[in-house]
Amino acid sequence: MKCGRCGLEITEKIKFCPECGFDLKIDQSVALLYGQEVEVLFFFDPKADGKVTGIVNPTLDQFQLHQNHTVVQRVQIGSHSLGSDEGSSSVLPFIKKSLDFLGETYDDERYRNVSLPELKKEYLRLFERVLKVKSQRQESLNKSAEKPPLPPIKK
Repeated sequence: MKCGRCGLEITEKIKFCPECGFDLKIDQSVALLYGQEVEVLFFFDPKADGKVTGIVNPTLDQFQLHQNHTVVQRVQIGSHSLGSDEGSSSVLPFIKKSLDFLGETYDDERYRNVSLPELKKEYLRLFERVLKVKSQRQESLNKSAEKPPLPPIKK
């Protein structure tokens, strides 16, 4: 077996990698994704009481199936067990992008002294709003497309 973090060959049954300390009880096929950048399609799942669901590296069919109620983002897969080298600078661009989509102003002062866990919570709240607004906008577009065309103007 190989360590999913550093790639060290491990022959004995142990819980942590002796080289990097990685938790070897984690599914190694998933562990190989750590550090990889993937595309995630987030959408409201009606089968899960409207909870947000995600599909990693969606196929074209999956994207087309959910395209009216979805947000696609590129993310880098990480793990709390891999150490914490991320900071607020990794979350703030997502907050700014969400506020831009919602038509709200990003105020750097508001987020300057906020802890990383609180920034992540704020981003998740904004992200859920983005999904709802996108869904509402799409429904509005669909309704306006369903309206009968206006009669021609008489000359």
